[in-house]
Amino acid sequence: MAHKVIDLHCDSVSLLMDGKNLLQPVPDAHLDLPRLRKGRVALQVFAAYIPPDEEKAFETANKKFDLIDAFVASDEQLLPVNNAAELREILSKEKTGIMKAIENGLAIENSLEKLSQMRQRNVRIMTLVHSRHLPWIASCTGQEPFSGGNDSGLSSFGEQVIDAMFDLGIIPDLSHASEKAFWDVLKRSKKPLIASHSCAYALCASPRNLKDDQLKALGDTGGVVGVNFYSGFLSEQFRQKYEKKQDSLTPDTDTEPVSAGIIVDHIDYMVNMAGEDCVALGSDFDGIPKAPEGVTGSDYYPVLEEELRSRAYTEKRIEKIFNGNFLRVFEAWD
Repeated sequence: MAHKVIDLHCDSVSLLMDGKNLLQPVPDAHLDLPRLRKGRVALQVFAAYIPPDEEKAFETANKKFDLIDAFVASDEQLLPVNNAAELREILSKEKTGIMKAIENGLAIENSLEKLSQMRQRNVRIMTLVHSRHLPWIASCTGQEPFSGGNDSGLSSFGEQVIDAMFDLGIIPDLSHASEKAFWDVLKRSKKPLIASHSCAYALCASPRNLKDDQLKALGDTGGVVGVNFYSGFLSEQFRQKYEKKQDSLTPDTDTEPVSAGIIVDHIDYMVNMAGEDCVALGSDFDGIPKAPEGVTGSDYYPVLEEELRSRAYTEKRIEKIFNGNFLRVFEAWD
């Protein structure tokens, strides 16, 4: 039985920015329409990444949304997914849905009005921060002092942002947030939250990964973690060998390949720690410098499915991880 896939995070907007035609095979990338179809990806979340030093963050975000919209409109196999009803429908079709997200709350330029305008562009997920602190929320990799007070978590304006996101229907994404910010956001949570592209800290001690108490808390509150496919967040050996400043790990030609089975190791760990309802997929394709051996891109998911079966995962559990858990979360937001 082949299960449909929901992938909670990719950075493939960068390919659109470079003028790549994702309707055709793009050999030097992770994602294109042929591979989405081969991988049975029913929903791909496209994140509009905003670099921490971007001076025109809101404008840049909108330009990237325009590119995503144009990509979706360019082929009848693609459909926009803006609400839970559309997500349920796309899961029943042989087509691929695209959902818009923001990666880095810098995009709202400290404005609740601009946050509201993001929702008008059908943004349904916002990764709150990236590799540097914002004035209103701390990053897990921020090096400079956090200016927002509240012990490297949320500022008072940050609390307003989170409350507004709940009112607007934009899901806060906790990947990249500091530990204190994670707990601050969770305390204000009215609905299940996500960490769209993170792994288990106990298996790989990157600051980008979630510790056991964080995993348990997300599971207890009905949230999900999308497992990231970056070798530097999956393998502690890889991380220690190639760790660089902040969020960047740069492999070189001598990189020892990381086995793809390590992805399932993280899934196993999260299931055991937080429950089978807490785990999802968030590849970070086209945003990661090195994936495990054999992970070629969006066409990899059938291989992952077989690996899960080989470890005695039931079809019900695979379906939850591949699509059901996020569908449940998303339904809670509509």
